[in-house]
Amino acid sequence: QYFFTAVSEPNQGLPQFITVGYVEGQLFIQYDSFTRRTQPRAPWIKKVEEEDPHYWDKQTQISQNNEQV
Repeated sequence: QYFFTAVSEPNQGLPQFITVGYVEGQLFIQYDSFTRRTQPRAPWIKKVEEEDPHYWDKQTQISQNNEQV
């Protein structure tokens, strides 16, 4: 499951946009408008870059496109 949250007037360090992804209730991926990068949040997802070195770049691009929408 992916959740997208946009805040029109962020304050107190709250990002304007955030994406989080969950598998079986476990957070595994996160993107926010501060870092502007999709990052792994579970140890097992980090292994994906061994098979696809551009995985994180592709996921970041998807999230940045969603942020623009």
